[in-house]
Amino acid sequence: MKAIGTVFLAMALGSASALALGADADQALHDWQVRRLMQPLPQEIEKEKSGSVYIYDGLTDREVDMALSAQFNRIQHMMFVGTKKTDASGQVQVDATTGQVQQESSGCSGSE
Repeated sequence: MKAIGTVFLAMALGSASALALGADADQALHDWQVRRLMQPLPQEIEKEKSGSVYIYDGLTDREVDMALSAQFNRIQHMMFVGTKKTDASGQVQVDATTGQVQQESSGCSGSE
């Protein structure tokens, strides 16, 4: 019986570690996107000059607005999807009923 408890504990710890790694990976991707958006490397600028467009996913509406103002000369090379709505204090808005993060409308459908 002790072996089963040990296996269960190991599985639970492994799942918790995977979730933590997932959260870290999500934050790392977010940070990379913000860096690329606001402080692009020379090779990223060169790709844009050749016509590339980068799709930024999951940034906040404030980050998008800041980029559109600060990087106006590059906006033809940017696309934003999954943009998260924020409140007046800058906190991401969450639907009280579903617990889902509220996102900007894509403009592609009749619903928001």
